[in-house]
Amino acid sequence: MKNAFHHFPAVRELLAALIIGIGLIGLSGCAEYLPANADTPAARVDDRELIALVPDTESQLATLAAAERRNYALVDVTELGELDLIMLTFLLPSGVTGAEGIVALEGEVPSATVGVNHAYRLQSVEDGTSELNYANQLIAWPDGACQAQVPVGLIDSGVDVTVPSVEAARVIARDFSEDPFSDLQHGTELASVISDRSRLTDVVIYSANVLSETPDAGVAAGADDMIRALDWLASEDVRVINIALAGPFNKLLNLAVTQATNDGAIIVAAAGNAGPRAAPLYPAAFDDVIGVTAIDAAGTVYRNAVQGPQIDIAAPGVDVLVDLGGEPRFVSGTSIATPFVLSRIIADPSLARARDAASVLQALRTTSVDLGAEGRDTVFGLGLLNADGRCAG
Repeated sequence: MKNAFHHFPAVRELLAALIIGIGLIGLSGCAEYLPANADTPAARVDDRELIALVPDTESQLATLAAAERRNYALVDVTELGELDLIMLTFLLPSGVTGAEGIVALEGEVPSATVGVNHAYRLQSVEDGTSELNYANQLIAWPDGACQAQVPVGLIDSGVDVTVPSVEAARVIARDFSEDPFSDLQHGTELASVISDRSRLTDVVIYSANVLSETPDAGVAAGADDMIRALDWLASEDVRVINIALAGPFNKLLNLAVTQATNDGAIIVAAAGNAGPRAAPLYPAAFDDVIGVTAIDAAGTVYRNAVQGPQIDIAAPGVDVLVDLGGEPRFVSGTSIATPFVLSRIIADPSLARARDAASVLQALRTTSVDLGAEGRDTVFGLGLLNADGRCAG
């Protein structure tokens, strides 16, 4: 379970607005858990974009009418059948801020959840000089590959299926942005870790490409495209999902993640690389999402990893050997740690068919290796992921 403060997103957003509005900069305590720079345009895909999630047709019509009266231009309507939601995308007129749009629509249509389209960025970098592929030994992966028990979802960039390290996997791909980012390196790196023949066989990956070159945030994934990806994976009955993207709190994404996890999705997410003193990043910090940090071969936490009570478990994520068919290189970051946790889950029938993150974490607790302060802590969570030398639990 995450920090109890995360149970009250509306309160947190109100506090954030108050802090920004009156210019308090020295507040201690809970202030450090507010999303950093969440209200700046650079934190959003498009500063003019406003998104509403509504539960039914009546709410949809009311929101459309309220938006039309205010000259909010309707851009898109998406039926999210598996999440039991409808997503409406608007462009705000000049001079209207996102905060004003949220207050206006939610004030008139209480059943609508309205927010800006925050941007979520990749959490790995090419780095390091290690000469050892240490990961399997560190997490006590069994000798010989385990059979993947269920398909997995990868919400990231697309995947290059021609890369030798991915060829053994079956990849079903779909783009979710209007102009998908053509660089597939990040998603391919994660897919190569998941489909590594030394760990898993019979891997099936549903690849959701959510990255694009955004107007205001550079290369990033919008909350809206991540929501569409979650709905698609639910429609394909893909319940174990890897998200190595991180960004500020977004109540739209929070609602979609809650709908998905309530329906049995197990989401593994990167804690983020903003540094140990940074505010929690999402979706890793959402309740019922498994937040993953990165460590090196010596069990030392990655120097840029976000820390806090939202950290659930640690996995190899510093100088991880990645070979995409050219010269092998070493990659670091909380992104590259997530597929090790995902692989551990889908290798074990009991974990792969679990219906909530709490059950998975309870099982992982029994084999994890304590690191740092005794017991669960804000740096390593439960400790080092450990496969206990077996495929099945």
